[in-house]
Amino acid sequence: MKLSVIISNRNDILMLAITIRSVIEALRPVGLDRSEIVICDNSFRESYMEITKNIPNAYLDSGLVKISYQEFPCLFTARETAAREASGEYLLCLDSHMLIGHNMILDLFNFMEHSAPANIGFAHAPIIWCHHDDSMAKHDRDTSGPQPGKWGRAYETPTPISWKGMPWICRREFFLGPLGGYGALSQHQLGWGGGDMHIGLKPWILGFENWAVPTTPGTHIGRLPGSKNEKFKYRNYKTSGRYPRCLGFLVSSWVLGGEENVQRDTPKLEGTFNIDIRGLLPTAIKLGQDERERILAKQEHPLSQLLEDPPWANPEHSIDIPGRAI
Repeated sequence: MKLSVIISNRNDILMLAITIRSVIEALRPVGLDRSEIVICDNSFRESYMEITKNIPNAYLDSGLVKISYQEFPCLFTARETAAREASGEYLLCLDSHMLIGHNMILDLFNFMEHSAPANIGFAHAPIIWCHHDDSMAKHDRDTSGPQPGKWGRAYETPTPISWKGMPWICRREFFLGPLGGYGALSQHQLGWGGGDMHIGLKPWILGFENWAVPTTPGTHIGRLPGSKNEKFKYRNYKTSGRYPRCLGFLVSSWVLGGEENVQRDTPKLEGTFNIDIRGLLPTAIKLGQDERERILAKQEHPLSQLLEDPPWANPEHSIDIPGRAI
C-alpha cells in the first residue's frame, strides 16, 4: 500500500466524521487501488461509541477506515500508534477537525513520488483556519528568535522550510525509524504542546530536510460557535497527558539543543506558555535524557548551527514542478 492517512482523535464526534468524508473525497483523484485512514482514538468511552456509529460500516468493513481505541489520552502516543498500525509507504498526518484542500493530498503524494530529495523528512501543505481566506495560508515558522516562532509564509514553488505542524506527509520508515517519532514526548505520555516543534526541527538535526509543497491549504475546523458543546469542542488534547500542560515545549527545547537552547527559548516558553523554567527544567532533563543522548550520537548538524545559518533560508534550493495538480 502506498498511502495511509493517520489521525489522532479525542472527543471530536461530528468534526471527525466531516474530516473522514473530506479525506475520502480527496483520495479519489490520487487514483490508488488501495489506501487507508487509520484513526487512534483517545475519547471518553461514551464518545468513542458514538464516533463509531458515525462511520459507515462499509468503510470499516472494507478496511478503508480503521479505528482503534487507546484509553490513556496522549496526542503523541496516539499518532505513533496510528503510524505503527498503518500499512502505507507514506504517512499523511491530519488533525481530527480538518477540511482537505482541493488536490492537497494529490500534490503531496506526487511530490513524494517524483520530486522529493532523497533525504526528505517532512513535506508540508500550507494550513489555514476556517476564519481565514487562502491569502493567510502558512507553510513554515520563523526561527530567528525563541521557538516556537511566529508563522511565516506560504510558498509558490517547492522550497525547504524550517518546520510546521500538520498537514504533513513523510515516509513511514523515516517516522518510525531514524526520526524516532515524538521521542520523549510520546515515551512519557506528555500532555498537549511541543510536538510539532519537536518532530519539525529533529529532521534537520539528523540530516534530513523539510519541504513546502505548493498546494491548496488544509483548513482547521474551529473554533466554532457552540464549541462549548462536547460535540463541537476544539483541541480537546489540551486536557490530556501527564505532567503540566505545555511541558513538552520545554522537554523538546532541551532535547534538541540543551540548556543553551532553553535559554534562547525562555522568553517564549515563559511568556506564551507560562512554563516555570527553573522549577520544571530538572523534570524536563530527566524525561528527555535518553532521547538527548540518541540525538547527540546521530546528529549531523547541531541545532545552534542550524539556527545561526539556516539551510532552509537558501533560495537556490527551491525547485519547480511542472504540471502541478492545482
